[in-house]
Amino acid sequence: MFFSVIVPVYKVEKYLVSCIESVLSQSFSDFELILVDDGSPDACPQICDRYKEQDERIKVVHKTNGGLASARRAGIQVAEGEYVFNLDSDDMIEHDTLETAYQIIKETNCEMVSFSYKWVKNGQIVNITNDCIDEGLYVDEEIKEHIFPRLLMDKNMNHVSYYLSGKAVKRELLLTHQLNVSETISLGEDLCCVFPCYLHATRVYCSKKLAYLYNVREDSLSKDFNTKQIPLIENVIHEISTKEIERVPDFEEQLCRYSCFMCFAILAAAAEGNHFKSLKELKQNIMNSMHSEKIANAQFEKISAKSSIAIFLMQKKCYTLAFYFLNLCKVIKNVLKRR
Repeated sequence: MFFSVIVPVYKVEKYLVSCIESVLSQSFSDFELILVDDGSPDACPQICDRYKEQDERIKVVHKTNGGLASARRAGIQVAEGEYVFNLDSDDMIEHDTLETAYQIIKETNCEMVSFSYKWVKNGQIVNITNDCIDEGLYVDEEIKEHIFPRLLMDKNMNHVSYYLSGKAVKRELLLTHQLNVSETISLGEDLCCVFPCYLHATRVYCSKKLAYLYNVREDSLSKDFNTKQIPLIENVIHEISTKEIERVPDFEEQLCRYSCFMCFAILAAAAEGNHFKSLKELKQNIMNSMHSEKIANAQFEKISAKSSIAIFLMQKKCYTLAFYFLNLCKVIKNVLKRR
């Protein structure tokens, strides 16, 4: 068996069928589909079982709820494929995704294939993201030269995709790192696995093919603003700092930029959602964390004026002013849209 497609499932009954069908309709058929029911309280367990009865390529794992890291761990422990492809249960893949991955692997003997993303909202493409480097095969020193400087973030805010979903990874490479991700990590699980995979890979292929369809959901839990996201990002930083970071010469500089960017993104999400009442707690969480020092030391070069101004204010510890600036940017953008 060539591919094991692992799909963690939790409270996605509205989207699960489309996700499953996008896998079953693949033009490449040598795969198993592993549906990990992570104690979902809706109809997802029944949907998983129904599909298992219809297609012998499907395995279903039912477990108590433990979060994404726990579900992926359960999935890879029963996987038999030579390569593993992770897919989120509310997303989809193009019909030739596995076939394209197979062809790339056979031609290059790579251990990882990283595809690009189409961000889709209500059937419309709203964004496209990729690894911010040229398409092609990167081997040994080329990985260190082109990928390592972007593992977390370079000075221009570019980085390789943090997502584990959308990547075909050799099971031998992925297994140890997936099992080592702490189940206590509830935000940034992907990076905690992807980071060491890149550190130990010797052949990586970065593709510009828009093979992964990321569903931008209004009701997605990952989109909700929460002041607790600040300490959760601290947990991610602690986790990746236990890896072989000495292999990345500018790790500390990248870490400062990553910390600053994540706090900026959380602050921007708060401003976007008009979370004025959470501003005080958000400010305190940042100032009382490791992020405060890392934000002060973060250095950027070619970034947008909006980002530059907001980060400058954050580095001066003017988080309230940065929040209102970002909120004003949102208001102006909405006004211009209506004209």
